[in-house]
Amino acid sequence: MNIKTYILSVCTFLLTGLIPLAGQEKPLLDYLAEVSGKYGSDADLVNGEKYFYPYSRAEGTPFLYPSQQPARLGIKGKEFTDQKVKYDIYNQQLVLEYTDSYGSFNNLVLRIEWVDYVDFGGMLFKKLTGPEGTDAYLQVIYEGVISCYYRWSKLYQLSLNSGVQNYYFTEPTRESYVYMDGVFVAYRNNRSFLKAFEKTERKRIKQHLKEHKLKVKQASTIQMAGIIEFCESIDNEAN
Repeated sequence: MNIKTYILSVCTFLLTGLIPLAGQEKPLLDYLAEVSGKYGSDADLVNGEKYFYPYSRAEGTPFLYPSQQPARLGIKGKEFTDQKVKYDIYNQQLVLEYTDSYGSFNNLVLRIEWVDYVDFGGMLFKKLTGPEGTDAYLQVIYEGVISCYYRWSKLYQLSLNSGVQNYYFTEPTRESYVYMDGVFVAYRNNRSFLKAFEKTERKRIKQHLKEHKLKVKQASTIQMAGIIEFCESIDNEAN
């Protein structure tokens, strides 16, 4: 092979290797850095807030799931798949696990104002203006003219069992809401659920729940979505 042929071959190899890279999506950290107006993908530049875990001596964890879950993330209108994310429901934070340029694992708190949604394999959470009037991650059960959302949380409590002071996290608890006409209405059982609706609609909804032996407190997400869809159909008839 002469020198011209060799140079041509090297150039062709380099170009074919670079072309696919040009069409790839930017890694999430690079995109966050771009959104923040900072250069580089270092977490300190991107966010300034790394996640530190101060509960090593506590029983349980502050997370909805005990380990990080593969997730789809919506950030500023763009979607990123196969991200390693934990949902800290005690502090109400999404924590991204990533590997830095040195091969070390790090955790980054995602800014809530940037996040559109996170989907843990079908368990979808959206960033919404919640019942308290502040941004919150709410689980989407059904969205329409009438919507239904869950908010998950944990408590961090002191245990005095055996005379030894020790902290622990409670099991996840759920707050359930019907959302319509711009208002969140909390419910805990069938009785409080019915109060969210007009008196003229309650009788049919109550009858539907009774006929199908449905209790909103124990209903699966699929069952709850069906209940809200039924309520929405009655509301549409009334209007």
